[in-house]
Amino acid sequence: MVSAKISASEYVYNQLKEEIMFLELLPGQSIIEVDTSKRFNVSRTPVRAAFNRLESEGLVLIKPKYGSFVTLIDIDEISDLMYMREKLELAVLMDVEHITKSQEVKLNVLLLQQLQILNSDIDKNDKAKKFLEADNEFHSMLFSLTNKENIWKKLSEGNPHYNRLRLLSNIESREGLFKIQEEHVKIKDALLNKDFDLLKEYYNVHIYEGMDNLANIVNNYSKFFK
Repeated sequence: MVSAKISASEYVYNQLKEEIMFLELLPGQSIIEVDTSKRFNVSRTPVRAAFNRLESEGLVLIKPKYGSFVTLIDIDEISDLMYMREKLELAVLMDVEHITKSQEVKLNVLLLQQLQILNSDIDKNDKAKKFLEADNEFHSMLFSLTNKENIWKKLSEGNPHYNRLRLLSNIESREGLFKIQEEHVKIKDALLNKDFDLLKEYYNVHIYEGMDNLANIVNNYSKFFK
């Protein structure tokens, strides 16, 4: 049911984007305009507008006379985004001058929530999704320490390839998720102690965490990659 508060196109766009980003619609999967129109009980015009918007964001590939497809994951795009993260995130954190007690408490709460997700009995796919959301929330909080959360938003939402790879990595490696959570703790402690040399060391490792298993992920999900 389309909400009266947003347009039909916006509603379809939001739903499809979430499904693509969380691999409910798989890379390479065909998405048919007519079927989508029936599914959301809207005309084809807002569906077409939603498809065009998703294409502009690199989430959908529209092939005239062939159809529309969820984009495949592009390793080159991921490499570029990781380079940007390494440079920008570290620069933002190096500008942190002071962490208030309330900010410290919030960071600790977010870290505890991550651990609770990892120790829960939920399905591994749901766990991977929830941890990715918690991971993003932690990094957003780090950026907020210098009032730069909008930069994190652009980084995290601006590359559908990287986000989908992170989710696949989360699904594949339970141990890897615990390691990521432990690195978050180390990053937080280094910030609190203003040990920027250690922070840089931790962060350079953290950015590429999970990518050690990239070859296995690509091999196991080869049809998802460009």
